[in-house]
Amino acid sequence: MISRILKFKYLFKITIFIPLIFYFGKRSYIAFDEGFYALQARWILDKGNWTIPLWWDQYVLDRTIGFQFLIAKSQDIFGRNMFASYLPTTAFAILMLLITYKLHEELFNKKYAIVSPLILSTTYLWFDYSHLATQDIIHSCLVTIGVFSLVKIKSKENKFYLLLFGIWIGLAFMMKTFLVFVPLLSLLPYLYIKKNLLFNKLFWFGLLIGCFPFLFWGLCINPYLEKNIIFYLFEKFTILSNKNTFTNPFYYYFWNIPATYLPWSVFAIIGTIYNFYENKEKKYILSFFPLILLGILSIFSTKTPYYTLQISSILTLNTYVGIKYLFDSKRCKRFFIFITSKIVPLFIVSLTFTYYFFFKNISNFNFKENTF
Repeated sequence: MISRILKFKYLFKITIFIPLIFYFGKRSYIAFDEGFYALQARWILDKGNWTIPLWWDQYVLDRTIGFQFLIAKSQDIFGRNMFASYLPTTAFAILMLLITYKLHEELFNKKYAIVSPLILSTTYLWFDYSHLATQDIIHSCLVTIGVFSLVKIKSKENKFYLLLFGIWIGLAFMMKTFLVFVPLLSLLPYLYIKKNLLFNKLFWFGLLIGCFPFLFWGLCINPYLEKNIIFYLFEKFTILSNKNTFTNPFYYYFWNIPATYLPWSVFAIIGTIYNFYENKEKKYILSFFPLILLGILSIFSTKTPYYTLQISSILTLNTYVGIKYLFDSKRCKRFFIFITSKIVPLFIVSLTFTYYFFFKNISNFNFKENTF
């Protein structure tokens, strides 16, 4: 009887995420990226060309064919409809929630492990991109898998995770090419502690397995090109590293992350700082990893909100730590309750009152926009 109740308990945990993950309403592709990838996937099926990314009749050599291949294969299996085009993103979004759950178990405890994926699924940025037909959630999921496998490696006996840590790197390169080096560089302090894994044959074998899709695609596409595909990809990297449309100032992520990770940003910052002063191995994952990654991204010329998705699982773990710290501390708990029960409602009411009586007439919003 108890075992049956426990089974329903786990089933209930899964059903919580169904309305957050699946959307069956009407959709339209969002320009530019969604429409771009959807059209490339369509041309793969129409022309039977699974090798060269096309834009009308021109070769597009600034990216791999990884994500377009997944959309095309999904539509080939489940039919040419929009729901099928979103399935790769949906599948990896679910997997990312699961890995976040397991990562919480590994770093903290099993009792409240559901909290971290629940926080992640209600984060604006992650929620938005988990419903877009782009490769950003897939890449972020692969990075999370890499972090999880690294945490699970305790000795040479953890063969599966040694293999897995090698595999994710090659697959992530197939998705976002040179962006994979950002999380790898950010993990260097933790890799230094576990430096022996870099000399393990299983890691290198896993790396070879992960790189196989890119190596195979490179061999297939190279006969059609004047030079190796890697040079074309590097040209795109050079463009992004110089001043362009997406160039933003160094401090871009200092305001962008708090805005795009609402409503959990404050707790994530508190948790990151708290973990930084923890004399434990996990601070290398929970504090050093996201801070170094943000530092590297801040140096890079191109800055976009979705680049930080690769640390979204870590930020949700820090959010859990931040919330737990506030509730465990009597002084902070009282202050937190005062802010959330008194100051925040007063601020919202004051803001609404000020808008409706002083600023409503200067805008041409409709009723829905005004209410929002």
